[in-house]
Amino acid sequence: MIISFAEITQWLGLFWWPFMRISGVFMFAPIVGDGSVPVKVRLSLAVVMAMLVAPLITSPPAIDPFSLQAIVLSFTQLLWGLFFGFLFQIFFTVFTTIGQTISVQMGLAMAVMNDPANGISVAIVGRLFLFACTLLFLAFDGHLAMLALMVESFTVWPIEQGFSLGSLHLIINMMVWMFASAFAVAIPAIAAMLITNASFGFMNKAAPSLNIFALGFPMTMVLGLFALLLSFSGIGGIYFDVLMEAIKFARGYMTGGAL
Repeated sequence: MIISFAEITQWLGLFWWPFMRISGVFMFAPIVGDGSVPVKVRLSLAVVMAMLVAPLITSPPAIDPFSLQAIVLSFTQLLWGLFFGFLFQIFFTVFTTIGQTISVQMGLAMAVMNDPANGISVAIVGRLFLFACTLLFLAFDGHLAMLALMVESFTVWPIEQGFSLGSLHLIINMMVWMFASAFAVAIPAIAAMLITNASFGFMNKAAPSLNIFALGFPMTMVLGLFALLLSFSGIGGIYFDVLMEAIKFARGYMTGGAL
């Protein structure tokens, strides 16, 4: 049996192009893209997923793997996967931003923990919201929805199709949505803390001899924890709504920015 170079190229394309796209997704995707997950584990998962996705690709592009066109296509697939994983990472950032905002209002801005996913230090309340977001993401099978959308992307967004400006515009819109959603969820706790600080300001004016700093910090902490408890009480329903909105953005990204 004689195997031609064109057949080898086609077989290589069945695995290589999906591998590049899936590798990009796993670099930024929540949980898998965390900095604590070794790179070898991510690449191994990408290889397994590429082998599973390869039979779904009916007509891979016939491109010389040693040509400049193959390099450009590989970079395009990697970039597409990076932005796709970044969409779900923004979804996680919504809840981290909520925790950081509440933490600043509580006076816990100096209580920080290392965030291995982003390589920065975040407020401890933000880390608490991130843990809750991760557990809810797994409980709602968000990881399965993300993998299903990634597999579906090879049908909706073929390998040979280029990048669109509509998808980039949608990513910018999702970043705006991230700050708006985080502020909308955190505004009850922010309002409660602003009222508390204003009350201490009036107390300081009414009784200047009162040591407002010694009294204010523990009271602010207690009221902040109470506001945090109220914020967590309805986090399940809020989380599900935000998750559905993130999946809507991901589908719009796959269709070229059309929501």
